[in-house]
Amino acid sequence: MTANLSRRSLILGAGGAAVAAGTSLALAESAHAAGPSTPLGIGSSGYHVTQFQLAMNANGFWCGTVDGQFGELTQQAVYAVQKTHRRARTGKIDLALWDSGLARVRATSRYQLDGIEIDLARQLLMVVRGGIVEVALNTSTGDGSTFRFNGGWARAITPTGTFTIYRKSVQETSTNPWVTAELGTMYKPRYFDSRGFAVHGSTSIPPYPASHGCARVSTRAQNYLLSSGFLNMGVKVRIY
Repeated sequence: MTANLSRRSLILGAGGAAVAAGTSLALAESAHAAGPSTPLGIGSSGYHVTQFQLAMNANGFWCGTVDGQFGELTQQAVYAVQKTHRRARTGKIDLALWDSGLARVRATSRYQLDGIEIDLARQLLMVVRGGIVEVALNTSTGDGSTFRFNGGWARAITPTGTFTIYRKSVQETSTNPWVTAELGTMYKPRYFDSRGFAVHGSTSIPPYPASHGCARVSTRAQNYLLSSGFLNMGVKVRIY
């Protein structure tokens, strides 16, 4: 009974909201609703991927266009669901994750203040407005390693505290928006600390800390954050 209710919650929403007009409850609980028989990952496609994408997008786990194709953005969003609810970070939709209904359970804000929150323990970047988490993204921050920088040694630690986005790169709107620095390249960085820390796009966003201290998101997620005004000048960034 619990599994059936969880499946219903995933498809219909928390509390078993009414299905779309013309769709019966019996149809919603058809064989499709039983969940995937094998874990879904990169390259998977079909009904279950579509339903999970719909659930994630509706509850702040942004995965781009709902198309039934399990690509990089869907994997990033699945990571965000798993991180939010402290599940194993597999990046795959298995039967246990499907039955849990957690794609329908929105992340929550620690401070309930407008801006960006970055939870280092969960490696999660959240956009908060009106106390509600509108967007929750997989991020990768400082991994704690030591590295050579400006002729000396530094440690890859993301600073904690409250910061303000104050600068963007001059290349952001150019044909080549990648910024090349001593430590590598950043896609359309928005800086929140004078020491060079930024939220920026990257082609590598694993579900664990891997950066020199910045908060990485996918390049398409960075475009989404920028186009939505979530990283405008003056936005607060709270890191804990």
